[in-house]
Amino acid sequence: MFLRDIITELTRKRVVRFGLYTLGCLGILCLCLVLVGAYYISPTASTEEIVSVTIVPGSSTSVIAKHLATNNLIRSPLVFKLAVRYRGIGTQLRAGTYELSRDMPLTRILDELKKGQIEYETFTVPEGFTAKAIAELWEESGLGKTETFRSAMKSTELLEKYLPEGISAEGYLFPDTYKFAKGSSAETVVQMMLAESDKRWTETLAEEAETLGLTRHQVITLASIIQREAGSGSEIPRIAGVFHNRLKHKWRLQADPTVLYALGDPKRLLTRADLKVQSPYNTYLHKGLPPGPIGNPGMASILGALRPEKTSYYYFVAIEKGKHHFSETLDEHNRMIRQIRRKKAALSNQ
Repeated sequence: MFLRDIITELTRKRVVRFGLYTLGCLGILCLCLVLVGAYYISPTASTEEIVSVTIVPGSSTSVIAKHLATNNLIRSPLVFKLAVRYRGIGTQLRAGTYELSRDMPLTRILDELKKGQIEYETFTVPEGFTAKAIAELWEESGLGKTETFRSAMKSTELLEKYLPEGISAEGYLFPDTYKFAKGSSAETVVQMMLAESDKRWTETLAEEAETLGLTRHQVITLASIIQREAGSGSEIPRIAGVFHNRLKHKWRLQADPTVLYALGDPKRLLTRADLKVQSPYNTYLHKGLPPGPIGNPGMASILGALRPEKTSYYYFVAIEKGKHHFSETLDEHNRMIRQIRRKKAALSNQ
């Protein structure tokens, strides 16, 4: 009995000692974890130096973490991702341009990213611009490279989503002013333009096109020609009426802008030789509409193509900037052309 009591007492003391030892080890481990955690969530430097970082739309937590670490704003991408997961804010980190200082702790940086400091940029696309000209304007506006925008316009995913098979983005990049987060990709902006074009093509317009026996693509193609020909908005319905008359009688449209498009839009007047260029876009050689738009028309030209003025005119010629003379017969049209030439010659001799 005595021996058993001694063994029991010794065993109890050993368990107590082992328990105290284990608790001590756990305590030290916890202390180490706290110290390590404090290190990784602490500022990377004591300086108040400001660093500008841009988080582009669609960035994952991993991409954001890597970007912040590259800019020496956080110590560990892994700790950043663990902190995001612990706080449950993975879907709340917002795109934008942030002014962060190196003395910010990780928790403060997370608060800033959650709050958001979005800077916006705008991109204004004039009516009638070709897809090529829009891509060049993208670079001229300091938003990115021309080639990047051209590649975005050829995105298989976007074309399949917004346009019928085999149709390019030409004509469907709706001219407007677009506002988007700074750093957005060219593909994001192209999608905005295609989506806007899609939104503008309402069920009512589709019904009007069907009544005229035209597809959406034919309407946009005709509208793009009207856009390039019209000197002013007030003339759009009448110019549209002329083209509808010529199409109805299966005449050639003989629209100069289609030839310019076929030539790559040179910045010069057309020559007689130009009118013979072999291209399906040359409406001096081919009857009917060209295979696709020659630019990106605005809403007024699209409505003009759908709601042309009922007129007996079949010809028109520019008489001054923004104005045209309309004729019913070829003889009248040719007389006006000769009159314009004589007037120009007289002015040049003065």
